[in-house]
Amino acid sequence: MAPSSELLEISPFQADDEERVGRIPTEVPSDFLSLKFRAQNPLKAIRAKCIDCCCDNAAEVRKCVAVKCDLWPFRMGTNPFRKRRVLSTEQKRERVERLSTSQQLTKDKRDANPG
Repeated sequence: MAPSSELLEISPFQADDEERVGRIPTEVPSDFLSLKFRAQNPLKAIRAKCIDCCCDNAAEVRKCVAVKCDLWPFRMGTNPFRKRRVLSTEQKRERVERLSTSQQLTKDKRDANPG
């Protein structure tokens, strides 16, 4: 992807001799960023970078031997340092009920305000 002029600015440092540099992402409107970049989740962005590094071959990401790369543990699109949460049957039931209630409220709102 070619850099867009909206994502670049003239460096504020005199030593850079007015060279164009990337803007700080928090200073770019989020709606503009979301138009330019699909991955809004850092793990998805890492996964996309790993696929790019492997010549767009997702199967090669799994086989990656670049174990000194800082992204290597995250290459499969998951955080291996985060423990998986194990939910009891009761917790699962409560979450299903909460989701169902939320979906019904959303549907009711939509039906009350058509168009």
